[in-house]
Amino acid sequence: MLQFIPVFDGNTIAVRASGKLTLEDYQKFLPQLETQIKRLGKISLLFEFDNFSGWDLDAAVDDFKFGMKHLSDFERIAMVGDKSWEYWMAFIAKPFLLSSEVRYFDRENLQDAWDWLRERQEFEKSAEQLQPYQNIVVAVDFSLYSKHACKRAIELAKYYQASLTLLNVVQEVIPYTLYGDPVGNNFVDLNIIEEQNKQGIDAAQFQMKAFVNDLDTDFPIEAKVICGEVNYGIVSFLEARHVDLAIFGAKKKKGINKLLGSVPHYVQNHSRCEILIVPVQESVF
Repeated sequence: MLQFIPVFDGNTIAVRASGKLTLEDYQKFLPQLETQIKRLGKISLLFEFDNFSGWDLDAAVDDFKFGMKHLSDFERIAMVGDKSWEYWMAFIAKPFLLSSEVRYFDRENLQDAWDWLRERQEFEKSAEQLQPYQNIVVAVDFSLYSKHACKRAIELAKYYQASLTLLNVVQEVIPYTLYGDPVGNNFVDLNIIEEQNKQGIDAAQFQMKAFVNDLDTDFPIEAKVICGEVNYGIVSFLEARHVDLAIFGAKKKKGINKLLGSVPHYVQNHSRCEILIVPVQESVF
Protein backbone atom coordinates (compact mmCIF):
# COMPACT_ATOMS: atom_id res chain seq x y z
CA MET A 1 0.00 0.00 0.00
CA LEU A 2 1.20 3.52 -0.83
CA GLN A 3 -0.04 6.57 1.07
CA PHE A 4 0.79 10.26 0.91
CA ILE A 5 1.82 11.78 4.24
CA PRO A 6 0.49 15.37 4.57
CA VAL A 7 3.42 17.79 4.26
CA PHE A 8 3.56 21.57 4.35
CA ASP A 9 7.18 22.03 3.27
CA GLY A 10 7.24 23.67 -0.13
CA ASN A 11 8.26 21.13 -2.75
CA THR A 12 8.67 18.15 -0.38
CA ILE A 13 6.45 15.09 -0.76
CA ALA A 14 6.29 12.25 1.76
CA VAL A 15 5.07 8.73 1.02
CA ARG A 16 4.58 5.70 3.27
CA ALA A 17 4.97 2.23 1.77
CA SER A 18 3.66 -0.78 3.69
CA GLY A 19 3.09 -4.46 3.00
CA LYS A 20 3.78 -5.81 -0.47
CA LEU A 21 3.20 -3.35 -3.30
CA THR A 22 1.11 -4.50 -6.24
CA LEU A 23 0.61 -3.17 -9.75
CA GLU A 24 -2.80 -1.88 -8.64
CA ASP A 25 -1.14 0.14 -5.85
CA TYR A 26 1.15 1.80 -8.38
CA GLN A 27 -1.61 2.44 -10.91
CA LYS A 28 -3.50 4.41 -8.25
CA PHE A 29 -0.50 6.16 -6.76
CA LEU A 30 1.78 7.16 -9.67
CA PRO A 31 -0.73 9.45 -11.46
CA GLN A 32 -1.17 11.36 -8.20
CA LEU A 33 2.59 11.68 -7.80
CA GLU A 34 2.92 12.84 -11.40
CA THR A 35 0.29 15.52 -10.77
CA GLN A 36 2.28 16.74 -7.77
CA ILE A 37 5.47 16.90 -9.85
CA LYS A 38 3.71 18.97 -12.52
CA ARG A 39 2.37 21.31 -9.82
CA LEU A 40 5.55 21.72 -7.78
CA GLY A 41 8.28 21.24 -10.38
CA LYS A 42 11.41 19.55 -9.04
CA ILE A 43 10.57 17.83 -5.76
CA SER A 44 12.24 16.28 -2.73
CA LEU A 45 10.79 12.95 -1.65
CA LEU A 46 10.66 11.16 1.71
CA PHE A 47 9.94 7.47 1.14
CA GLU A 48 9.15 5.76 4.45
CA PHE A 49 9.09 1.95 4.59
CA ASP A 50 6.69 0.70 7.28
CA ASN A 51 6.44 -3.09 7.63
CA PHE A 52 7.43 -3.17 3.99
CA SER A 53 7.91 -6.50 2.25
CA GLY A 54 8.72 -5.50 -1.34
CA TRP A 55 6.97 -5.48 -4.72
CA ASP A 56 5.46 -8.02 -7.00
CA LEU A 57 7.15 -8.16 -10.42
CA ASP A 58 4.61 -6.03 -12.34
CA ALA A 59 4.77 -3.30 -9.67
CA ALA A 60 8.58 -3.30 -9.76
CA VAL A 61 8.54 -2.86 -13.56
CA ASP A 62 6.04 0.01 -13.30
CA ASP A 63 8.17 1.65 -10.59
CA PHE A 64 11.29 1.40 -12.76
CA LYS A 65 9.53 2.91 -15.81
CA PHE A 66 8.26 5.84 -13.74
CA GLY A 67 11.69 6.43 -12.26
CA MET A 68 13.35 6.48 -15.68
CA LYS A 69 10.74 8.92 -17.00
CA HIS A 70 11.25 11.37 -14.12
CA LEU A 71 15.01 11.11 -13.58
CA SER A 72 15.47 14.89 -13.49
CA ASP A 73 12.38 15.70 -11.41
CA PHE A 74 13.83 14.86 -7.99
CA GLU A 75 16.23 17.02 -5.98
CA ARG A 76 16.69 14.74 -2.98
CA ILE A 77 15.26 11.37 -2.08
CA ALA A 78 15.39 10.19 1.54
CA MET A 79 14.59 6.52 2.09
CA VAL A 80 13.70 5.61 5.67
CA GLY A 81 13.47 2.00 6.82
CA ASP A 82 14.64 -0.63 9.26
CA LYS A 83 15.92 -3.47 7.06
CA SER A 84 19.38 -3.94 5.57
CA TRP A 85 18.01 -4.78 2.12
CA GLU A 86 16.20 -1.43 2.07
CA TYR A 87 19.56 0.25 2.59
CA TRP A 88 21.03 -1.66 -0.35
CA MET A 89 18.02 -0.76 -2.47
CA ALA A 90 18.77 2.94 -1.86
CA PHE A 91 22.43 2.32 -2.67
CA ILE A 92 21.58 0.55 -5.94
CA ALA A 93 19.14 3.32 -6.94
CA LYS A 94 21.81 6.07 -6.85
CA PRO A 95 23.37 5.39 -10.30
CA PHE A 96 19.92 5.62 -11.92
CA LEU A 97 19.15 8.99 -10.31
CA LEU A 98 22.20 10.93 -11.47
CA SER A 99 20.59 14.35 -11.05
CA SER A 100 19.27 13.54 -7.56
CA GLU A 101 20.81 12.99 -4.14
CA VAL A 102 19.69 9.72 -2.57
CA ARG A 103 20.30 8.82 1.06
CA TYR A 104 19.08 6.06 3.39
CA PHE A 105 18.15 6.69 7.05
CA ASP A 106 17.25 4.21 9.79
CA ARG A 107 13.76 4.57 11.28
CA GLU A 108 15.21 5.87 14.55
CA ASN A 109 16.79 8.74 12.57
CA LEU A 110 13.60 9.92 10.86
CA GLN A 111 14.21 13.48 12.07
CA ASP A 112 17.62 13.46 10.42
CA ALA A 113 15.96 12.53 7.13
CA TRP A 114 13.59 15.49 7.39
CA ASP A 115 16.44 17.84 8.31
CA TRP A 116 18.41 16.67 5.28
CA LEU A 117 15.46 17.23 2.93
CA ARG A 118 14.74 20.68 4.37
CA GLU A 119 18.39 21.71 4.26
CA ARG A 120 18.29 22.80 0.60
CA GLN A 121 14.95 24.53 1.02
CA GLU A 122 16.31 26.56 3.92
CA PHE A 123 19.31 27.52 1.81
CA GLU A 124 17.12 28.58 -1.11
CA LYS A 125 14.86 30.51 1.24
CA SER A 126 17.80 32.39 2.76
CA ALA A 127 19.16 33.08 -0.73
CA GLU A 128 15.83 34.63 -1.72
CA GLN A 129 15.98 36.86 1.36
CA LEU A 130 19.42 38.30 0.65
CA GLN A 131 19.63 41.83 1.97
CA PRO A 132 21.47 44.69 0.24
CA TYR A 133 24.91 45.50 1.59
CA GLN A 134 24.88 47.98 4.46
CA ASN A 135 28.45 48.01 5.77
CA ILE A 136 31.38 47.52 3.42
CA VAL A 137 35.01 47.35 4.54
CA VAL A 138 38.14 47.37 2.39
CA ALA A 139 41.30 46.00 3.97
CA VAL A 140 44.09 48.23 2.66
CA ASP A 141 47.86 48.07 2.78
CA PHE A 142 48.25 51.32 0.77
CA SER A 143 49.37 49.42 -2.33
CA LEU A 144 48.08 50.00 -5.86
CA TYR A 145 46.16 46.75 -5.51
CA SER A 146 44.32 48.22 -2.52
CA LYS A 147 43.58 51.37 -4.48
CA HIS A 148 42.06 49.30 -7.27
CA ALA A 149 39.90 47.43 -4.74
CA CYS A 150 38.76 50.75 -3.22
CA LYS A 151 37.49 51.95 -6.58
CA ARG A 152 35.32 48.85 -6.86
CA ALA A 153 34.18 49.30 -3.25
CA ILE A 154 33.11 52.90 -3.91
CA GLU A 155 31.00 51.74 -6.86
CA LEU A 156 29.28 49.12 -4.71
CA ALA A 157 28.78 51.46 -1.74
CA LYS A 158 27.17 54.07 -4.01
CA TYR A 159 24.90 51.48 -5.60
CA TYR A 160 23.73 50.01 -2.28
CA GLN A 161 23.95 53.30 -0.34
CA ALA A 162 26.14 51.45 2.13
CA SER A 163 28.71 52.77 4.57
CA LEU A 164 32.31 52.38 3.43
CA THR A 165 35.29 51.94 5.74
CA LEU A 166 38.94 51.53 4.85
CA LEU A 167 40.82 49.44 7.40
CA ASN A 168 44.55 49.10 7.94
CA VAL A 169 45.95 46.85 10.66
CA VAL A 170 49.42 47.68 11.94
CA GLN A 171 51.25 44.54 13.02
CA GLU A 172 51.75 44.93 16.75
CA VAL A 173 55.24 44.57 18.22
CA ILE A 174 55.02 42.35 21.29
CA PRO A 175 57.71 41.60 23.89
CA TYR A 176 56.61 38.00 24.31
CA THR A 177 56.62 34.83 22.25
CA LEU A 178 53.52 32.87 21.36
CA TYR A 179 53.86 30.95 24.64
CA GLY A 180 54.17 34.06 26.82
CA ASP A 181 57.94 33.89 27.28
CA PRO A 182 60.02 37.12 27.09
CA VAL A 183 61.80 37.72 23.79
CA GLY A 184 65.55 37.16 24.18
CA ASN A 185 67.46 36.64 27.39
CA ASN A 186 67.62 40.25 28.52
CA PHE A 187 64.96 42.42 30.06
CA VAL A 188 62.77 44.12 27.43
CA ASP A 189 61.88 47.76 27.98
CA LEU A 190 58.07 47.87 27.57
CA ASN A 191 58.20 51.63 27.05
CA ILE A 192 60.29 51.11 23.94
CA ILE A 193 57.83 48.51 22.64
CA GLU A 194 54.91 50.85 23.30
CA GLU A 195 56.67 53.69 21.50
CA GLN A 196 57.35 51.47 18.50
CA ASN A 197 53.67 50.56 18.25
CA LYS A 198 52.66 54.22 18.56
CA GLN A 199 55.07 55.21 15.81
CA GLY A 200 53.69 52.44 13.60
CA ILE A 201 50.11 53.66 14.11
CA ASP A 202 51.10 57.32 13.49
CA ALA A 203 52.86 56.39 10.25
CA ALA A 204 49.88 54.31 9.09
CA GLN A 205 47.44 57.12 9.87
CA PHE A 206 49.58 59.53 7.83
CA GLN A 207 49.59 57.07 4.92
CA MET A 208 45.85 56.48 5.26
CA LYS A 209 45.10 60.19 4.99
CA ALA A 210 47.16 60.51 1.82
CA PHE A 211 45.63 57.28 0.45
CA VAL A 212 42.05 58.51 0.93
CA ASN A 213 42.87 61.90 -0.63
CA ASP A 214 44.36 60.15 -3.63
CA LEU A 215 41.08 58.29 -4.25
CA ASP A 216 39.62 61.67 -5.21
CA THR A 217 35.99 60.88 -4.45
CA ASP A 218 33.15 62.81 -2.85
CA PHE A 219 31.68 59.60 -1.40
CA PRO A 220 31.93 59.61 2.43
CA ILE A 221 34.68 57.25 3.55
CA GLU A 222 35.61 56.33 7.11
CA ALA A 223 39.28 55.44 7.61
CA LYS A 224 40.43 53.29 10.51
CA VAL A 225 43.90 52.25 11.64
CA ILE A 226 44.15 49.66 14.40
CA CYS A 227 47.07 47.80 15.96
CA GLY A 228 47.21 44.05 16.46
CA GLU A 229 47.70 40.74 14.71
CA VAL A 230 46.60 41.33 11.12
CA ASN A 231 44.40 38.29 10.48
CA TYR A 232 42.57 38.34 13.79
CA GLY A 233 42.41 42.14 13.84
CA ILE A 234 40.49 42.22 10.56
CA VAL A 235 38.08 39.44 11.61
CA SER A 236 37.44 41.13 14.97
CA PHE A 237 36.75 44.47 13.29
CA LEU A 238 34.35 42.90 10.77
CA GLU A 239 32.39 41.19 13.53
CA ALA A 240 32.21 44.26 15.75
CA ARG A 241 30.94 46.45 12.90
CA HIS A 242 28.38 43.95 11.55
CA VAL A 243 30.14 44.13 8.20
CA ASP A 244 28.38 42.24 5.41
CA LEU A 245 31.04 42.64 2.69
CA ALA A 246 34.84 42.69 3.06
CA ILE A 247 36.93 43.56 0.00
CA PHE A 248 40.57 42.78 -0.75
CA GLY A 249 42.77 43.77 -3.65
CA ALA A 250 45.12 41.15 -5.08
CA LYS A 251 47.61 40.59 -7.86
CA LYS A 252 46.08 38.40 -10.56
CA LYS A 253 47.88 35.09 -10.90
CA LYS A 254 46.94 31.73 -12.36
CA GLY A 255 44.64 29.66 -10.20
CA ILE A 256 42.23 30.76 -7.49
CA ASN A 257 44.47 29.41 -4.71
CA LYS A 258 47.24 31.74 -5.79
CA LEU A 259 44.83 34.64 -6.00
CA LEU A 260 43.55 34.12 -2.47
CA GLY A 261 46.43 35.30 -0.29
CA SER A 262 46.89 34.18 3.27
CA VAL A 263 45.00 37.12 4.83
CA PRO A 264 41.87 36.94 2.62
CA HIS A 265 41.90 33.17 2.98
CA TYR A 266 41.99 33.42 6.78
CA VAL A 267 39.24 36.03 6.86
CA GLN A 268 37.09 33.98 4.51
CA ASN A 269 37.33 30.96 6.83
CA HIS A 270 36.82 32.85 10.10
CA SER A 271 34.25 35.58 9.41
CA ARG A 272 30.56 35.52 8.63
CA CYS A 273 30.53 38.27 6.03
CA GLU A 274 30.89 37.89 2.28
CA ILE A 275 34.37 38.25 0.78
CA LEU A 276 35.17 39.93 -2.53
CA ILE A 277 38.63 39.61 -4.07
CA VAL A 278 39.33 42.27 -6.71
CA PRO A 279 42.14 40.92 -8.91
CA VAL A 280 44.21 43.10 -11.19
CA GLN A 281 46.88 42.39 -13.76
CA GLU A 282 50.27 43.81 -12.74
CA SER A 283 50.61 45.30 -16.23
CA VAL A 284 47.71 47.69 -15.44
CA PHE A 285 50.09 49.63 -13.21
